[in-house]
Amino acid sequence: MNPVADELLYYEEVVFRRDGREILQSVNWQVKDGENWALLGLNGAGKSTLLSMIPAYQVPTAGIVRVFGYEFGKYVWANIKSRVGFVSSSLGQFQSTLNKQFAEDVVISGAFSSIGIYQDVSREQRERGHQLMESFGISYLEGHRYATLSAGEQRRVLLARALMGNPDLLILDEPCSGLDLPAREQFLGTVEQMAKHEGTPYIYVSHQIDEIMPSITHVAILKEGRIAYAGKKGDILRDSVLTDVFGMEVSVIWERERPWVIVK
Repeated sequence: MNPVADELLYYEEVVFRRDGREILQSVNWQVKDGENWALLGLNGAGKSTLLSMIPAYQVPTAGIVRVFGYEFGKYVWANIKSRVGFVSSSLGQFQSTLNKQFAEDVVISGAFSSIGIYQDVSREQRERGHQLMESFGISYLEGHRYATLSAGEQRRVLLARALMGNPDLLILDEPCSGLDLPAREQFLGTVEQMAKHEGTPYIYVSHQIDEIMPSITHVAILKEGRIAYAGKKGDILRDSVLTDVFGMEVSVIWERERPWVIVK
């Protein structure tokens, strides 16, 4: 099967049911190469479920999912998973393993899609890990165990880890959840550095409008299990759209290329 050119993600009439409940309903969405998307929605809208279909953690009940132009069920999916990097605020099942690792080893482990290093590391891989940490301003964490890092430092280490394998797509799943304001802004600044220097296309999942940074080009909004709005950032982040999404009257103020929502 030949892949579809310039296509990173494609969802067609995707449905997902769990325990008799329809979490996703007829989702249609396309992401092309060169685009950075924010996927927004209130808590419980189905954002994480939708993106968990990329590595096949969840399988659609109905519909078509393509990643990099390849359709799920008609291609060896291990080849897809190896091309996608993930950063998530919810890594509880790996926390005890992560806590024992040195920061630089967590970063380097991204080259092997593992948590921790269990095989020989080449000089080039160590240099790549050091360069990423230096680029993100966290080289001072080398020699420090993951457990001793602040929440913000841990997220930046995980971002560097996700890039270690040179992914073709990066998923940032609510990466600022639980961070205080300084840590959040530092992480978002690191994402902007990544977009500028690495050029890896990414999807940023959040329910916070003010986390949408200048490098994000498009926005999709999930509402009640459907993609209610999708398009260029400036076309979607308008007063009327967000008033509908939030169910209350709001206005959008743009400051330094970032949107901020004010409740009227």
